[in-house]
Amino acid sequence: MLRKSLFFTLILSVLLASSGPCDAIVGVSLKLGGAFIPADSRPGGLIQVDIGPLSPFAELFKKSGITTVNSGVNFLLRAPSPVFTPYAGVGAGLSRASGGGASSSRALANLLVGADIKLPGTVSFFGQVKYIYTFGSATFRVREVALQGGLRFNFGI
Repeated sequence: MLRKSLFFTLILSVLLASSGPCDAIVGVSLKLGGAFIPADSRPGGLIQVDIGPLSPFAELFKKSGITTVNSGVNFLLRAPSPVFTPYAGVGAGLSRASGGGASSSRALANLLVGADIKLPGTVSFFGQVKYIYTFGSATFRVREVALQGGLRFNFGI
């Protein structure tokens, strides 16, 4: 399931990137960046496609043989301005952790705040802080804060 989500997000982003500016779909952008969970020094990566207020995402974190893949969709509220655009959102999805021959999948919810800083052309820097909550029994419940940032490529108006 997570592989299909990652594949779908990647294919959609490649199609949008190859088609040039899209006047039919307003507010489409692709975010590619790095991620870091400071609590246990876990690095990772992020791919996110913003389509208006909806933002499907896939993120990967890996450390000490344990790989965590999160995928889902966020709903974002933006305060657009010419150079600096702050935003906040809420989302849901699935989290899959695997390592040592075992794996588990759980539902997740997240809250995020961030901002885009416009560069010349259709590129922006983005930075966001995401609180990730995975559901499960007390032993397997995960609460994490992730720092994420990178480049945003705009394809719509």
